[in-house]
Amino acid sequence: MIHGCSRCGTCCRKGGPALHLEDRPLVEQGFIHTRFLYTIRRGEPARDPVRDRLIRVDGDIIKIKGGSENWACCFLDGDSNRCRIYEHRPLECRELECWNTSRIEQVYDRRRLSRRDLLAGIDGLWELIEDHERRCGYDRMQGWLEDPTGRGAEATRRQLVEIIRYDAEIRRLMISRMGLEAGMLDFLLGRPVEQVVRLLERQADSSMTHRVDGANPPGGE
Repeated sequence: MIHGCSRCGTCCRKGGPALHLEDRPLVEQGFIHTRFLYTIRRGEPARDPVRDRLIRVDGDIIKIKGGSENWACCFLDGDSNRCRIYEHRPLECRELECWNTSRIEQVYDRRRLSRRDLLAGIDGLWELIEDHERRCGYDRMQGWLEDPTGRGAEATRRQLVEIIRYDAEIRRLMISRMGLEAGMLDFLLGRPVEQVVRLLERQADSSMTHRVDGANPPGGE
């Protein structure tokens, strides 16, 4: 039976933590730069790590990014299995004990840090983010999200294309005209809408394949 952390790196390889209000100083004081963060926006489908099911989130979830080739937290040193920001690690990392998940279960969905907490005082930028949310919010894609491959999805397909185009264009302008780092946009605007759409389409296709395979097993009756 495990009674302490062996620094095997398994938890860190499952993805970066979400940030909470207690983590706000880590961002504001520069220990965690926003280029290493991404936002799951309100209404976006995401997997609940404790309940292990897909949900539509009811507010910002700001998470630390994974690596370029896998889900492992970008602050994990893969060679030594050590955390590069261990002394300034977020709340979830401090509360997580893989041998006893009761502590992380008590905090993981409470007092989450939001973009408003960090950016509402920045004139111009916050208004731009709010406008993007109005134009590209997932509530505008509800029909497609509920049935990405069904006939009902076609009614929102053209609107979805326009949302994807606007999302891509505002990102381009924020880099070219505002001089922002491309790596910061996943935090400021959330993941690109087209990226999320493609991911959900692949998941829907996989789910349909599993249902078909289950109904018609090879060599079955």
